[in-house]
Amino acid sequence: MRKQQVSVLMLQETHFRNDHVPRLNHLIYNRWYHSTWPSSASKGVSIALHRNFPMTVSSSLVDPEGRYIFIKGNIGSCTYTFGNLYAPNLAQTKWICKVIGLLKDFSEGTLILGGDLNLSLYPSLDSSTGLSSTSHLALRRVNVALSSLGLTDVWRVLHPTDRDYSHYSVAHKSYQRLDYLFIPTQSLNILL
Repeated sequence: MRKQQVSVLMLQETHFRNDHVPRLNHLIYNRWYHSTWPSSASKGVSIALHRNFPMTVSSSLVDPEGRYIFIKGNIGSCTYTFGNLYAPNLAQTKWICKVIGLLKDFSEGTLILGGDLNLSLYPSLDSSTGLSSTSHLALRRVNVALSSLGLTDVWRVLHPTDRDYSHYSVAHKSYQRLDYLFIPTQSLNILL
């Protein structure tokens, strides 16, 4: 992280309990925002900001079940919203569409969204088998919901035909890309 000069960390599956979030006194990442599951050390997402990242956070929206966190604030005169998701293993598309609805109401300015969606948006490229247990219609609903926020899959833009994976399923003996980062389509020029 230090070598890559990461300004914003988005962590999923942090497994902090609501009553036992560790105090993270990190020298480089000194501002932490957490969403935790209240009754056990499962789920959990966090966003950490680099000490030199000039964002002034004005508000946050935290999932009481520990599956998403959104923060927004200013960097100079520009407003940004950062969102981090950890979708459930079942009924992901319904959950993602619901959370995108919440994010629509909360977000302002430039939205940057990342996380573990627990599904492959484009199975032909994002799954080693080329298949998905999620229907094409359900995947389309998620992609339409992301498009409604003006978001584009960063990695897929930079690697339009590449196959790379972030998860191996022992049960299905397959690899999948489940982790995503989305930015506004109009901001794609910063990647090139």
